[in-house]
Amino acid sequence: MKAYMDNRAIDYQTVPTISIAPFKILVTLAVILFFVLILIWSRINFIAASYRMSDLTSQTQKLTEQIDQYNLEIATLKSRNRIEKIARTRLNMVYPDSRQLISTDR
Repeated sequence: MKAYMDNRAIDYQTVPTISIAPFKILVTLAVILFFVLILIWSRINFIAASYRMSDLTSQTQKLTEQIDQYNLEIATLKSRNRIEKIARTRLNMVYPDSRQLISTDR
């Protein structure tokens, strides 16, 4: 089919047409690549979160053991025998005589 414009013949069959197929393929590949990158990113974040969780779990366990040690130390320091020994040796305290006791019963 030929059209005439300005006395020149234009052959429409020789005008290059843009094929849609390669564009569709590129768009499809771009969408697939986008979703693959999202999946990879989420997996990497999941692995990183798992490592952080593992580190926090071990840190919690260490802190719990440290708390148990401190509670044992507190119990040892609060011992009546220890306090009495310190009172007798360092502070030179003694039990009162019966004459030093005052009854407060009414």
